[in-house]
Amino acid sequence: MTNKYDDLISAFELRLRKLISEYESLREQNEQLKSALERKQEDLMQAHTQILEVRNSYDRLRLAQNLGANEEERVESKRRINKIVREIDRCLALLND
Repeated sequence: MTNKYDDLISAFELRLRKLISEYESLREQNEQLKSALERKQEDLMQAHTQILEVRNSYDRLRLAQNLGANEEERVESKRRINKIVREIDRCLALLND
């Protein structure tokens, strides 16, 4: 009878060790996955920042190209922009009064 209990206890201990081992393995795998997820999120944020920078550069380039193809058109565009800025300054001054 004791032999039967000893066998049951041995089998239980074996299963318990196996369960603990699997738990430890899964815990390590979970930590690795969390680290990988953090790295991927950082990579995604960097890519998003780069996309925004490229969009801004593209918008500035497009604006520069639209300001004029030759020197005369650029000078005229600058005059118009300066005029608009002066008008905005006057409006702001009126609002402050």
